[in-house]
Amino acid sequence: MNIVEKNALAQEISLYLFAKYTTSEMVKKMNDYQVDISKNTIAKRSSLTRILKEQEEQVLLRIQNNEHIRGIFVTPTGTPKKPNVPLPTKPKKIFISHSKKDLIYVQEIINILETIGIYSNLIFCSSYEGYGNPLGSNYLEVLKNELQGNTLVLFVLSQNFFSSRTCLCEMGAAWILTQQHIPMYIPPFQGEDVQGVFPTTQGMSINKKSQLILLKERLEKDFDIQNKRSYVKWNQQIDRSLHIINSNIQ
Repeated sequence: MNIVEKNALAQEISLYLFAKYTTSEMVKKMNDYQVDISKNTIAKRSSLTRILKEQEEQVLLRIQNNEHIRGIFVTPTGTPKKPNVPLPTKPKKIFISHSKKDLIYVQEIINILETIGIYSNLIFCSSYEGYGNPLGSNYLEVLKNELQGNTLVLFVLSQNFFSSRTCLCEMGAAWILTQQHIPMYIPPFQGEDVQGVFPTTQGMSINKKSQLILLKERLEKDFDIQNKRSYVKWNQQIDRSLHIINSNIQ
């Protein structure tokens, strides 16, 4: 395992642990693996990632194996190998994973998706009535059900996202249950800020028109959209959404 692969595995482990355990539980887990750590040290996920990067390769592999963390797959000698995962099929619905603090951007993403031709009943977004959890529902059960099957997950990523334990829980569940993901970055947040989390997935900025056009072309193909929106209507919606997005970017 080279240094890039080791750092990526450290990222995978820290993300998984933050999504699954409380701070006290993480401290106990790390101490069980003979990784000296305290509550104050892992107040932020970046701190835990840094500590994990400093550990011996075998320590990381032992944590990955014992915790059943999907990510970098290695042979007993430490040589990376590809996981035996079936090829993804066309998605049937879209799950938007986001922080509630980024709702203004998520609303515009929904507007863009519907302008592309994605029906509202194929979009799950927990923060909006009609797109998320029914009244009285169990959120964890709904999350599990929505991520079953052929689901495309759009991760709307920002510092707010990575500061939310709920978002990290969603991300962990999505990695376990789904195969198709698109990271969408809210500037100034960018791909370099999550290096190793999405090592092989091409992401996009939510305020780049050229990348939104590529998203449109992919979704039209994946969802077999026949009644495609006219260029004029599409362009008008994109310009409106980009104006709102750019007006709110700090």
